[in-house]
Amino acid sequence: MFRKILIANRGEIACRVMRTAHCMGTATVAVYSEADANAMHVAMADEAVLIGPPPVQESYLLIERIIDAAQRTGAVAIHPGYGFLAENAAFAEACAAANIVFIGPPASAIRAMGEKAAAKALMQKANVPVVSGYHGDDQSDEVLTKAADEIGYPVLIKAVLGGGGKGMRKVNAAGKFATALKGARREGLSSFGDDKVLVEKFLERPRHIEIQVFADKLGNAVHLFERDCSVQRRHQKVLEEAPAPGMTPEMRRAMGNAAVAAAKAIGYVGAGTVEFIADVSHGLSEDAFYFMEMNTRLQVEHPVTEMITGLDLIELQILATAGHGIALAQDDITASGHAIEARIYAEDPAQNFMPSTGNIDQLSLPHDGLRIDTGIAAGMAITPYYDPMVAKLIAHGKDRATALTKLVTGLDQFSISGVGDNSTFLRVLLRCAEIQIGAGDTGLIDRRLDELVAEATPKGVRIATAAAIWLGQTRRHGGADIWQGDGWQTGWRLSDGTAAMTVAPILRARIGDDVFDISFGPRDGDGALLIGVGGEGCRMRVEALDDAAFMVTTDGRSRTVRAWQGKDWITLDDGGGNFTARLMPYLDSARQAASAAFGGSVEAPLMGQVLAVQAKVGDTVDKGEVLVVLESMKMEIRVTAPGNGAVTAIHCQVGGNVERGAVIVELDLAP
Repeated sequence: MFRKILIANRGEIACRVMRTAHCMGTATVAVYSEADANAMHVAMADEAVLIGPPPVQESYLLIERIIDAAQRTGAVAIHPGYGFLAENAAFAEACAAANIVFIGPPASAIRAMGEKAAAKALMQKANVPVVSGYHGDDQSDEVLTKAADEIGYPVLIKAVLGGGGKGMRKVNAAGKFATALKGARREGLSSFGDDKVLVEKFLERPRHIEIQVFADKLGNAVHLFERDCSVQRRHQKVLEEAPAPGMTPEMRRAMGNAAVAAAKAIGYVGAGTVEFIADVSHGLSEDAFYFMEMNTRLQVEHPVTEMITGLDLIELQILATAGHGIALAQDDITASGHAIEARIYAEDPAQNFMPSTGNIDQLSLPHDGLRIDTGIAAGMAITPYYDPMVAKLIAHGKDRATALTKLVTGLDQFSISGVGDNSTFLRVLLRCAEIQIGAGDTGLIDRRLDELVAEATPKGVRIATAAAIWLGQTRRHGGADIWQGDGWQTGWRLSDGTAAMTVAPILRARIGDDVFDISFGPRDGDGALLIGVGGEGCRMRVEALDDAAFMVTTDGRSRTVRAWQGKDWITLDDGGGNFTARLMPYLDSARQAASAAFGGSVEAPLMGQVLAVQAKVGDTVDKGEVLVVLESMKMEIRVTAPGNGAVTAIHCQVGGNVERGAVIVELDLAP
């Protein structure tokens, strides 16, 4: 067994590997960039080595620095986690050349499956069904366009070395192919160092079902059942579960046999995942699934397999690469119950899931009956350099309904402050009919996006925001009502003492795209507070329960709310959602809004690198037209014109970096 291993990764997967290694009595070494000096995986490791500045190209992707760190610390093996160098054949070869064990498959297997077109040709030879498409070497625009026309729209363009939705574009019509091809190539080159693509037929309502395989150095291979990863946004998985809803024994056997055949065809060793797309037009069928790709590494969603099988996949990885054979035959591997995983990201679902960066001021994780995999804690930061995952919540139960209930309850207990997050989106998603009955497919979120990310903030959340502000102010003022002697009452006027007030606003709050004003009046004859929220007046009673929780009563309804407040923000959890309100004194907010409307300034929505500037000074642009393309957290962000007008100045250039809130384009907006 290995005495010491180095984990060539960061975040939750590095922490996950370390937990198993420590249980096996193996010492661990972390590597970290300057941005991760205070990261959780660094604190968990027995040793840690600084390998460079924040950009991955200058730290986590530098093979020679990883190898050097292993040699300097005496690590005899390296676990790559997922992402970064996990599927890099050159890295596996470099480990072997340095006499370090790579905890993963042989370089030949990585290479065989790393290039999607060649992998599909190999699978066809192994009698594994594949989706029709073009996988050729001729990468000219003309050949690819002709292939798309012959396949028939819609088609899917995919970077040959892609993964996680990077370098992938769906194209619905011939006229949009050229622009999509350019974007897929650019993203593939940026993320994987290769701009080659393939073109495939796009199945309109497929399910994404993958098989977990495991192989040893003795030629044995088994599968550990399937995972359903159909619920996705931007081709990235949101929910994963095992077993797949509606899976028949016949289809499980057919898919499992195909996955094992794929692993054996390339001499695989360790944990891998064979991903299939299933056409469910007529239900799940053993003759209607197609090979997509094989991930020659551990998957983000591996915990759901661990929960139903009781196996530790990382322990099995370590044992396999140490030369131990698979202890279980296929018939000995059994599944118990159902498991579902939800990925919590720092992102804004209402803004096309744009990543959210910032310092985490408060993080409250579920505490009842869930497995939590995370590499984040309060006081840490979500930066633009890496994936914005906060945590994975994994629920296991005797059946799917039980697991689903546990996961929803866990999400109700989750809250975070300082960055935006998708927990409220996940709550709504898990309660929608398709998820409840296990009928989710890869297009579900796109079809129901407007319902899942409703922009209007519930009235109760607006009132809870006002209640939290009032409670915070009275606490700071020794229990006195906030309008008494603290300067907040200037300009206030009440119409007739009822809830229909005309009190001047004192604060403006923003929750997502919802902006509303808040004002406070005196108490009425019954002692209730009179407040104005978003132009509506009401009576409100607030009772503090503890340092974070309070009860707010309006219109005869009481609800318990938890709140965490910073200098210019409040995060609220009312049991039905997690909301962060950004606060600004009303007059300052009004001035900013007027300035923006007059000047037509376009700001960077987040910190990132400029990939493309698609407008130039003097251009006339329409509302919604793409002006600048940014890259942050390995994702492309398209910054568009807020209205019709003319470009008067550009303050960024390709290859440069921009800060969040920096003015990058100025427009003379049409009246």
